[in-house]
Order: sequence, then C-alpha cells, then structure tokens
Amino acid sequence: MTQAPVRADDEAVVERAIELMRSADLGLPGLDENGRRLAALLRSVAGGPAPAEPPGTVPAPHVTDVTDVTDELPGVVREWARAMGVTEAAFRTDRRAFLRGDLAGVELCPRALVRAAVPRLRGLAALPEDHRLSLVWTRDRPSVTFPVRIPDRSAVALPDRPAPLCAQYVHHELGHAMELAWRSPGLPLAERWRRPPVIAEWGALVVETLGLSADWLASLGVPADTAERVAAHCRYEDRYTRALAALILRCAARAERLEEEVAQAAGDLIDPRHVREETERAGYWSAVFEGHALADRTVAAFTERWGERWWDEAGSWRELREQLTAGPAGPSPTGPAR
Repeated sequence: MTQAPVRADDEAVVERAIELMRSADLGLPGLDENGRRLAALLRSVAGGPAPAEPPGTVPAPHVTDVTDVTDELPGVVREWARAMGVTEAAFRTDRRAFLRGDLAGVELCPRALVRAAVPRLRGLAALPEDHRLSLVWTRDRPSVTFPVRIPDRSAVALPDRPAPLCAQYVHHELGHAMELAWRSPGLPLAERWRRPPVIAEWGALVVETLGLSADWLASLGVPADTAERVAAHCRYEDRYTRALAALILRCAARAERLEEEVAQAAGDLIDPRHVREETERAGYWSAVFEGHALADRTVAAFTERWGERWWDEAGSWRELREQLTAGPAGPSPTGPAR
C-alpha cells in the first residue's frame, strides 16, 4: 500500500498535538480538565504511556559514592559566576537565568543552531536522512524529544529564547532523536516510548558534548569568539548538572536528612524544596548520572582513536550506533568495538 504524503497542515496538527501532550506531562499551567482529557486521548491514539508513567521513568537503582561530586557544587558556581563577571548572588537571585546564560554577555540562536547542526549530522550519517524531525518551538519551557506514530519521525520541543545554554540542550535533544531513529522501525510505538533510560541518556550525553566544543560550534558557522564563550558556559553547566544529579540521588537515599545534606553540600546555594521535588524523579537523575559515566568513557575512547575532532569521523557515529543498539552489556563503551 502506498503511504500518503504528509502535508504541511498535517504537520501543524501533529505539532499542536505534541504541545498539548507535553503540557499535560509537565503539568504546565493553563491546561484545563478538558485539555488534560484530550491529551490522554491523543496519547492513547499515539500508543504512548499514560502521563503518570513518563518516557524513561524507572525506579532509581543504587548509585555508589556520590559525595565527592556533590561537594563540587559551591566551587562550580563560584568559578562560573567569576567567569561571567557577576557575583554568586546572581545565582541565588535567578537560578534559571544564571544557568541559561542570560548574564554571560553572549547569545546563540537555537533556531539557527538547529538549521546548522541537523544537516551536518545528516552528512556524517549520525542522523539518518529519512528520519524527519517535527519541531515545536516554545518560549521558555523544558526541552523534550519523543516518538510519534508517523513513521520515521520524532518530535522535538525546544525553547526558542537565544541563550548560550541552547548549545547544550539542542545537541542533547538531537542525541535523543538520533537514538530513536536508530531503533528498529518494527518496534511497537509503546516500546519506543519506553526505551531504556540509561541508554537514551548515554547517547544524548555523547551528542551533548558537541555543545561543549568550541571547535564543533565554529564548524557550524558560529563566530569563533562566541563559540569559545558559549562552549565555556556549557562546560560549567555540565559540571553543575553532574553535581546536582549526585546531590539529588544522595538526598533520595537519605530523605530524612535532606535539609542537612543540602546545607552540607551546597550551603544556601540550592533551595532544599527544589531538591525534594527532584527526588521524586530519582529514576531520571540516576539515568543521567550513569549516562554521564558511560558517555565520558565513550568520548574518551573515540578521542583516543580519532583525536579531539572525533565527531568529524563518520566511523565514530557508526560505532556509537552499534554500542547503543547493543546496550551497556554489549560492545564495551570503554573502547572501540572491534
């Protein structure tokens, strides 16, 4: 049977449906009861899990010794503030603006970054030519990627606010899209929603390292000075996220001592209420924590084999695909597959 082509108005409907489901998942304001019911119906038709079971959610496994990582939090914020030419008080005043890079004195347009990065990744055979991305642009909401029923397509929602941090989250979501594109097209859609979270984060975090590389950003046409400053900002964010993930896991394991743990690790930099909320997503943060470890080993092995510009070699992307397909129990992420 010949498949009918996807028309532009079909794509618009898909994108509106994606935004509705995403709003319901994240509990965003402005969605009434009818909207939530419609989101549940759309998700059912799409073959996805119920909102109570977000993609990638699993019980948090035991994570060993995160103390050393959490103790880096104050130092990271202090160094980061100094690099931006502001005081630590700026972090306490508006943590989101600080992390996003609103105070860094440099901007990067996420739309332009996507337009440059996607063709480049397709040219390296990292993102298959026949896998389409349905982009949903939001002003300031969290980024997310998930499959849709339309064959060979992933939905990617991204904030369109110009900010240094977009180099991190744009590449992270493109990493998720690549991992989805590499999965067997014969899998039921519900199984694609429930992809193993550690594997998904592993792949996304490998691709995310591109946003930490000034050379990669410059190769996409970002001016050299901007590329350097953006990459430096994202490297600080990377260190901060690792430390925060470790703190959340540490507090999830010691919920009765949460305030004490936060104060010991971060002083008054982090609101204990924020950490308590995030401990409810300990499974996600565990996947991030373990995904970073796998990604570090993968990137180190690729760098040893192909050099600092490993991302310019199509062979590295073929190897990453093989590793992610096999999973952590397959070809070792500590070295090239032979």
